[in-house]
Amino acid sequence: MKKILFITCFLLIAGMAFGEEDTLSVSSRRAVLSEKRLSVPAPAQLRRPSATRFIAPTLLVACGVAARFNDTPFRRFDRYVARQVDLNVDRHYPADNYLLAAPAAFAWGLDFLPGVTSQHNFRDRTLILATSYLFMYGTVTTMKRQIPVVRPRGWNDDAFPSGHTAVAFTGAHILYREYRDQSPWIGVGGYVVATAVGALRVANRAHWMSDIAAGAGIGILSAEVGYLMLPVWHRLFGIDGDGQLVVMPSAGVQNVGIGLVYVF
Repeated sequence: MKKILFITCFLLIAGMAFGEEDTLSVSSRRAVLSEKRLSVPAPAQLRRPSATRFIAPTLLVACGVAARFNDTPFRRFDRYVARQVDLNVDRHYPADNYLLAAPAAFAWGLDFLPGVTSQHNFRDRTLILATSYLFMYGTVTTMKRQIPVVRPRGWNDDAFPSGHTAVAFTGAHILYREYRDQSPWIGVGGYVVATAVGALRVANRAHWMSDIAAGAGIGILSAEVGYLMLPVWHRLFGIDGDGQLVVMPSAGVQNVGIGLVYVF
């Protein structure tokens, strides 16, 4: 069980330690945010990407792929963890199916709370989330089809990588990047939830540890892609200035709903 705790802590620390994405100091970013809410990307010199932010997620994916080969340490570790789960876990934990969306939900709407300020406005966060999850879904789906891996329970061969973990870490990394100037603990909370999702997938015998590592890496990379693509969407759609959000509740005889209209 100590090794399970070790790899869980590694996933958590990897996401936080390599989450930094640009050359701005914390004080500089806070100064920009205090001046006004940004509706367009910062100047190029303020958002120059750093390659170091891709190191940790790339290593996580590489470790997952390495476990696909027999007799590697990663594959042996997969089997060891699976044996420990079989010996020590005797129940199913359904929370993983509900927790996976929590980081993205908070990343999308947390700044609606009074006194909470995000890095980007609602429109840009929506674009970032949509781009990130489209990239994540395409990557995970393609890898599941091209790299068949039987789950520990043995009931199908689409274990690699973990989609639940990828969903959770995509949202967690966006949550971290959006609110780290507000409080670093917001991002830490997102990573804790995402790590818990991965741990539960292993405990439920739905995935190997290598599936979880790869899913976490893909999630973080997908979030970074979302941020890299934001200036592209701005130029493509001619977005400039703040949009307006209109929330329209609706009610009928047999249904109740809510509509969102965002004017760019």
